[in-house]
Amino acid sequence: MRAVNLYIPMAESYGWKQTGKISWIPEDWFRQFKRIYGSRWQEKVRWLIQQQTKEFERSNMWDCECKNRMHKWHFKHEAVCPRCDYEPYDMQRYKTKAQVRAHSKEEKKVKPLLLCPTCGDPLTREMDVHGRVIMKCRSCHP
Repeated sequence: MRAVNLYIPMAESYGWKQTGKISWIPEDWFRQFKRIYGSRWQEKVRWLIQQQTKEFERSNMWDCECKNRMHKWHFKHEAVCPRCDYEPYDMQRYKTKAQVRAHSKEEKKVKPLLLCPTCGDPLTREMDVHGRVIMKCRSCHP
């Protein structure tokens, strides 16, 4: 296993050591974490990273048919896997119907203009004398 650095913010200690150097101590939350989990703290950090990665993949990415885990998961903006040419369904890619509708390439349906019930011509918006917005037909009510 190759070592990976875990950078924890450090703070100066309040006193000078006999060597004349300032000692640095990790943040309180990290010391408390190590105090709670003891010698198992690295195992716990690895487990937390693994769980958070799985949760992120499940909610924000889509998987293809590739065997390698790093190549299997793709972000939503990737429409096709470049290695196996797998193209997911929209629900697999976006996870919810609302996101599928938001990202669909189909043109949004525009509401039709309101039509006059008597003549069928489009209605126009106008303000009446009291400041209210009303819909008025120009051919029926000039």
